[in-house]
Amino acid sequence: MDYQNEFIVAARHELETGASRQLSRRYKKGELVRVRQGVYVDKQHWLGLKPWDRYAATARAVAAENPSAEFCFETAALLWGLQMVGVPSHIHLANASRGHAGARKPSTSAATLDSSGTSGLERIRGYGIYRHYYSTDTVYLRGLRLTGPARTAVDVLARGSFTKGVTLADHAISAARFPSLFMSKAALSAAAEGLASEAKRQRVEHILSFADENSGSAGESLSRAQMHLLGFPAPELQCEFRDAMGFVARTDFFWRDQRVIGEFDGDAKYLRDEYLGGQSTREAVLAEKKREDRLRALGFKVVRWDWATANNPALFRAKLLAAGLTPQRNTLLRTIHPRTRG
Repeated sequence: MDYQNEFIVAARHELETGASRQLSRRYKKGELVRVRQGVYVDKQHWLGLKPWDRYAATARAVAAENPSAEFCFETAALLWGLQMVGVPSHIHLANASRGHAGARKPSTSAATLDSSGTSGLERIRGYGIYRHYYSTDTVYLRGLRLTGPARTAVDVLARGSFTKGVTLADHAISAARFPSLFMSKAALSAAAEGLASEAKRQRVEHILSFADENSGSAGESLSRAQMHLLGFPAPELQCEFRDAMGFVARTDFFWRDQRVIGEFDGDAKYLRDEYLGGQSTREAVLAEKKREDRLRALGFKVVRWDWATANNPALFRAKLLAAGLTPQRNTLLRTIHPRTRG
């Protein structure tokens, strides 16, 4: 795919139209956003993008500006489709020269309008460039150069937190959730052998030993990692329940001894068409309530939480304690450095 067609690239526009100042005039009028030097996009389109989509578009704009750019770390992970928690602050590039390594501030901009004194981007996050002194093999994916999937995965696992690493690892090893590129734990362990330090290799192995292909979503993976760090007993994943009327539910988490069922509620469950199955949002919420009533009728306690709670250890701990779960001594926690837990 030619990602230059996604943007108005100044050099190409001038060759095709012969107009050298048309884009700068449109920029000054507030019609265009300059994503990278000489790379423009319609402002209303840019403002309408969600943060993840805007980040990916910024990476493609970098490639439109510099076709030889080689993406790595979190940027490559996003381009491969691996799930992560949070939007990275920078576009990560592999760089063979130590002298050019380091961070650069975001360059995405829009003209300030005289009538309002604003550009429209005040609440829109821009993404800087981080060039890493890192020489590695890259492959092409839809016209972009980036590190291969296994190398990308272990690079991110080696430098991120335990919770974020588990989220990515659960997705990478799941044939159900990542059918086109899923990787075995053995393949990722082999890729980790190429990491520069023993500490990084051990960090990857700790995450891989905890990773579970049965985790159903990024939010569930984040929740399970937080449970581990907080010392709560490990739940069973994706358990099925039935009553006299038949199938009731496949739940996210189940603590059999405590008879507690845990459910992670992502907004997409009620807002995205592919999850609604033809129902309205109201119908989906009512169906979920009936499902929960049937689980409670079987004698189980049901506890629910969302992204905000899963991301906040104190709130999450209080939620699980209120459900009747008790933290245990977590001997494996000693293997995870405090700075890489959250």
